Amino acid sequence: MTKNLSTTLLLVILAVTDAYLLSHPNLIGRIGVFIYKHDYIKTFPRALATVVLVIGVSLFLCEVVRRATPPRTALTWYSLLLVLGIALFAYVYLTFSSFTYGLTGKSFIYGAHLLPIILIGLFGRYLILAFNQARKNPDL
Repeated sequence: MTKNLSTTLLLVILAVTDAYLLSHPNLIGRIGVFIYKHDYIKTFPRALATVVLVIGVSLFLCEVVRRATPPRTALTWYSLLLVLGIALFAYVYLTFSSFTYGLTGKSFIYGAHLLPIILIGLFGRYLILAFNQARKNPDL
């Protein structure tokens, strides 16, 4: 969907890294994954499928907004998506700052923080592209 190969490669590398981090909690984290039935991150392939699905749906939404709406409307949509990504990051940060989740291991915590950061970067990139397009064509 993206035309820039380096952007696509960066998304793939970040997705694989995030899936690896999420699928490797310490012993306490593994017990938590088992107790709370987080089967979608239990193994690396499942975590990778989950991360790729989230990033893929987000990328699909951004492309639909880019193609189906005028640039000024797209600015609103991307702004809302960016705020949603920031809110998700704030939620993850507050959740993993608690004592219980703090014991799950640094790699798992970094993986939990990385997914919202990826989404913020994706939505921010599309917001900047829409802003530049709206600035070039103010009559749209």
